[in-house]
Amino acid sequence: MRVALYDHAKLYREHRGEIDAAIARVLESGQFTWGEEVPGFEEEFASWVDARHAVAVGSGTAALTTALRALGIGPGDEVITVANTDLADSAAISAVGASVVWVDIDPESRCIDTTACEAAITPRTRALLPVDMYGHPADMVEMRRIADRHGLALVEDACLALGAEIDGSRLGSLADVTCFSFAPGKHLGAYGAAGACTTQDAALAERIRRLATNGQARERNYGPKPSLGLHHEAEGHNERMDELQAAVLRAKLPYLDEALAVRRAQADRYTERLAGLADLPGQKTGFRHAWRNYVIELDRRDALAAHLLAQGIGCNALYSPPMHLQPVYKGLGCAAGSLPTTERSGNRLLGLPLGPHLSLQQIDVVAEEVRAGLA
Repeated sequence: MRVALYDHAKLYREHRGEIDAAIARVLESGQFTWGEEVPGFEEEFASWVDARHAVAVGSGTAALTTALRALGIGPGDEVITVANTDLADSAAISAVGASVVWVDIDPESRCIDTTACEAAITPRTRALLPVDMYGHPADMVEMRRIADRHGLALVEDACLALGAEIDGSRLGSLADVTCFSFAPGKHLGAYGAAGACTTQDAALAERIRRLATNGQARERNYGPKPSLGLHHEAEGHNERMDELQAAVLRAKLPYLDEALAVRRAQADRYTERLAGLADLPGQKTGFRHAWRNYVIELDRRDALAAHLLAQGIGCNALYSPPMHLQPVYKGLGCAAGSLPTTERSGNRLLGLPLGPHLSLQQIDVVAEEVRAGLA
């Protein structure tokens, strides 16, 4: 049985009617920008994550970069983050002219080590950028305390953790800005690149919106009486979400709770079937995992991956090696051995197939092949 990491076509077929109708609605309107879909999605998404404001943007990377710019982070500033994540976090910091400062991770959650984070704060530190790894939230309550104690901005990368919870509340309101990705493989996937920022601060939401709209107020282009001429209030970029992606996301959002329940059931099945075979991902007390990935750790990672792939079972080693060991950042001088927990995890991690395109029977097949590959 072939078990794929993703099957976007299958997920499309399951909701073909709603998705086709949403796309047709946009095509028939002839309004591919500055229409009703983006504001509609923003309102619905903000309600779903229980945030006061959501700003739709063109990607998760755009969300991170625009959030930092809206908070005034720039040259001479330092931003503390982790290295066991996508390039987007470090690149967003560099894109605004700030310096990347990596710290180690907590071995259980694989999110930022809050003690290491606070120890790394210097007079140049302006922001903290924790990442919710594989669907497990960073300790955002403690990160909020640290940020407030030192007068720092807090930007959360929740691109892998849509629907995760801390103390019963969904991610989206603890940071100054929480950033989400709607890339096709995420919990809520668009049919291309898309993202969003959420915030409790109306003024900050408006700054993000303007920076993502070429530095102009959205109202100048949106509505029955758009303004004539240009009025750039900031040097913004074209980071808007387009109407087609917003329409697709609106069609899929009502099924997000169901998809999260499937992911959680599959994670539970893996944990039951793989007990004792590898270091399995956990869930810290007070946190509810969103399970974007089910990532195990073991010393024989490469041999097991080769076995699974030979059996037609998809697997991956997301964000390995970590960013501080990537050639692009060699000049920053963060050598091997500087982040030992991050590096150990990166050398041993393996992501297994998980998601609403799969059945529990397929999860059992993967678990059986993991056992066979380690025999």
